[in-house]
Amino acid sequence: MKPQQIGNFRVDRVLEGEGPYFKLDFLLPGAAPDLIAGNADWLKPRFVDPADDRLILAFQSFVLRTGRHTILVDACTGNDKDRPQRPNWHRQKHPYLDRMRAIGVAPEAIDFVFCTHLHADHVGWNTKLENGRWVPTFPNARYLFAKREYEHWEKEHRAAVAAGGEPLAHGSFADSVLPVVEAKRAVFVASDHEIESGVHLEPAYGHTPGNCVLNAKSAGAQGVFIGDVMHTAVQLANPALSSCFCSDPAESAKTRTALVERHAETDTLLFACHFPTPVTGRIRRRGAGFMLAV
Repeated sequence: MKPQQIGNFRVDRVLEGEGPYFKLDFLLPGAAPDLIAGNADWLKPRFVDPADDRLILAFQSFVLRTGRHTILVDACTGNDKDRPQRPNWHRQKHPYLDRMRAIGVAPEAIDFVFCTHLHADHVGWNTKLENGRWVPTFPNARYLFAKREYEHWEKEHRAAVAAGGEPLAHGSFADSVLPVVEAKRAVFVASDHEIESGVHLEPAYGHTPGNCVLNAKSAGAQGVFIGDVMHTAVQLANPALSSCFCSDPAESAKTRTALVERHAETDTLLFACHFPTPVTGRIRRRGAGFMLAV
């Protein structure tokens, strides 16, 4: 993604990787088999691999620079994390911080880290392995966790530990969230928290119980960082389709449909964590559904 402007704000991405991942019927249960074929003119080859119709997904963060603050939105999967059930995430060695420095941002320059939700592929770079311990990767940052989201996962974590079962969220709550809290870098905020004028959270429940999006407005322009409200642009063709990873598919569909309807045919730039290169675009109506104009 080339640097994007939202008025006077600048947005860059920090990429871990992207490529073909899931088949449509796995990621979006109940999707019509001909959904891709009916939208191939805009989905292929950018969002769907023409070779086998697998969905092309990215794992990436966004850096929002407002002039007052430097904000990291979502934190990918991270390095050195034990994720044996997810080979693509297991003990990875991504040049993520080098890529961040390449856009002119050192880890020490991050003022806020905001995780739209606390799934493993959105919190990984919250921490790094240092002398056998997980420590905050961004030492000067305040990590913003929506209180409703954090309390849900903290309760689930305690229950999992008490039961002696599998680590919660592939172990990510223990190695990528709790160390931030223990280091006193976490700030628990309301779901409509304002970071600064023009930058605020908005509830977007359904994918997870406390999922939020981040709105950025400057000089008459607007962008919205939607996390996993949509995993793939295919969901624009039918916003009612929730992913297999949504905790409440019905609420997720309601949230997604409302967001799409609100921003359709506007100049709002959409930033989704898993949309591949060129990542961003604007929502446009297409027949009975929508598309991403890039």
